[in-house]
Amino acid sequence: MRTQSILLALAAAALVPSALATYGADVSSHVSPDQWKCLKRDGIEFAIIRAWSSFGAFDPNGRTTAANAWDGGMRDVDVYLFPCAGKSAADQVAGTVEGMKGVKFGQIWMDIETNPSRGCEWGGDLARNCEYIGELLKAAERHGIKPGVYASPYMWGKIAGSACTVGRDYPLWWADYNGVPGWPPFGEFGGWRKPAIHQFADNGAACGVSYDKNYY
Repeated sequence: MRTQSILLALAAAALVPSALATYGADVSSHVSPDQWKCLKRDGIEFAIIRAWSSFGAFDPNGRTTAANAWDGGMRDVDVYLFPCAGKSAADQVAGTVEGMKGVKFGQIWMDIETNPSRGCEWGGDLARNCEYIGELLKAAERHGIKPGVYASPYMWGKIAGSACTVGRDYPLWWADYNGVPGWPPFGEFGGWRKPAIHQFADNGAACGVSYDKNYY
């Protein structure tokens, strides 16, 4: 009887990760309510929408696609800001908030990665880049919005430097296309001991939508 109880307990424990797992999609293009409904049937529960483009302007698809995500049955909807380092951090956050006005969203994630847009590239001064990321985060807080950071260990080290821990008190959206949802391969960086979200693949394609795959 005792052996049977232990086996049942182990079986129940094995089911916990899958029961608690939530899968999501982040997108940078327009997605309709019907497409979100289709993605929901495919197992997608949350959405992260690009609201600010790398060249330093509000993404006009952001507002509509976020509203559509709610209409399509998403459990949570966040937005992300791809900052142009050549422009004011505070102004870009304000532009994102103003552009999304009237549409519900949870967090603003600051997308920290190489910026291909001319005049928006990160500079070579890592300390200044680290400071700038802090300005983005604080600007979001001043608007009463919970911010987070999207980064990979490589990009964080290249842009902000391995000594930069300005984001450690904020949630991390960890980019690692290892194809395996979850935390086991996570290695600490930037002061983060664990991520909040894992972007584990960039090959999502369903319902006429191309998206990155995420695990919460």
